[in-house]
Amino acid sequence: MLFKARRGLTALIPLALLISVHMASSGYAAGRPKIAFSSTRDGNSEIYVMDIDGRNQVRLTNDLANDFEPSWSPDGDRIAFASDRTGRTNHIFTMDSDGGNLVKLTEVGGSRDPAWSPDGKKIAYTRSRGGYQLWVMDADGGNQASLTQIGKNLHPAWSPDGLRIAFVSVRAGATGIYAMDKNGNNEERITQNMVTAGHPAWSPDGKWIAYESLDEEGRFQIFVVKTDGTGLSKRLTPNPPDKWRPEWSPDGDTIAYVSVKPLPFEIMTIHLMTDRGNHIKQLSEEHDGSDTEPDWYAPVGWSVSAAANFVTMWGEMKKPTARR
Repeated sequence: MLFKARRGLTALIPLALLISVHMASSGYAAGRPKIAFSSTRDGNSEIYVMDIDGRNQVRLTNDLANDFEPSWSPDGDRIAFASDRTGRTNHIFTMDSDGGNLVKLTEVGGSRDPAWSPDGKKIAYTRSRGGYQLWVMDADGGNQASLTQIGKNLHPAWSPDGLRIAFVSVRAGATGIYAMDKNGNNEERITQNMVTAGHPAWSPDGKWIAYESLDEEGRFQIFVVKTDGTGLSKRLTPNPPDKWRPEWSPDGDTIAYVSVKPLPFEIMTIHLMTDRGNHIKQLSEEHDGSDTEPDWYAPVGWSVSAAANFVTMWGEMKKPTARR
């Protein structure tokens, strides 16, 4: 699944530094890997971005409404998100990666969970009005169409090849991770029925889906399940506190997730772990409010270091390594 440079890594570091210096001096900040997230640190939910090591946290939205659930376009130019800024109900908006050029896409309220297709042409989302069903629309808001009709469905996530959409469905009192074709056909259940599950995220090779679910002690933890129909699942995070909202890095080496400090304050912070569940780094610090809903962006050709200290160009130095 993963590509790692196991030899000659020392020789690559100067190259990475030279690339970083060139990009910084040329003002090419938009071309560097970023993580978008939502935060309530300023009293209400706003959209922020940060470097993949947690530095340079910048607020993109600034209003009295709640802006949340950011989703990068594949080219990194736009961010889709949900907001109640037009009233008491949520709609899907897009904005430039610097927070400018705001566009409202949906006309029917109760819309949230935006997820951009890998080719940047479509956005899948959840429409709660009428019973929590999945919809899809063009990236400019046109051609809105329903994908599901039964059950309670939410949290859509596109497969890396753009042909399938994973989602959470509650049917007959049981919750599961499902997948369907991008037009809503050929549904299949990926996991066995569970008490609860949420926020599926495909690995970049399409072989695994990460998701959150309750463990045997009633805590939310991060699991992965194979997408080949075998139903094989593995638990990645073994210890408290609760953890949810997994998001794979574009190179598949790293997973961002949210750690939830126990009540009474329930403070949420964003962390990184390896694809095997080993903790790497805490990206956001505790403060008055919570940081959640991380979403990755990395330009084509960039690889994100698992140490979250630098990025390198993806080239011949990357060799396939058998994992899992």
